[in-house]
Amino acid sequence: MSRNVALLVALAVAAVSVGAAFALSTGDEAKAAVKVRQIYMSAVEWKGSASVAKEAYPTARLPGGGGYESCPPGSQECDLKGDTTKWAIETYRFDTALVAACVGERVTLNIFGVNAAEHHINVPDFNKNFVVKRGMLARTTFTVKRPGLYSILCITHQPSHRADLLVSSCG
Repeated sequence: MSRNVALLVALAVAAVSVGAAFALSTGDEAKAAVKVRQIYMSAVEWKGSASVAKEAYPTARLPGGGGYESCPPGSQECDLKGDTTKWAIETYRFDTALVAACVGERVTLNIFGVNAAEHHINVPDFNKNFVVKRGMLARTTFTVKRPGLYSILCITHQPSHRADLLVSSCG
């Protein structure tokens, strides 16, 4: 299966799931859900490490941009503190890679900063830029008018720290 076909299948499954969720809603609940959508996400840092004796340190080059960090044995970074028996890796991510909304909804992204002092967030298709700081909840609001797949990007930790907003015609 080609990558484009796989992406289309994933989008179709997500759209059907969103539609099913709305079909199960009734009365005032459904009307309220159509008007405003609160989306909650967290900006987190995933970490991993390994013993040099069990796994060789990977030397493949990682993409630049601050989203990935690889710390060789003996590094002072990645919490290794000079330990020559371990190596470590880190990556920044949102705790969910795909969020959904319906055409016509007013969407509020609520992003909580868990790791890193700050994250510069950009939602380019809605001309939104804001900063998420550790221990704080940052918000931005916009109205979605067209179906599509829209990027939510952390400019500070590219390319790994991103998510997508899937907007579909739910009604």
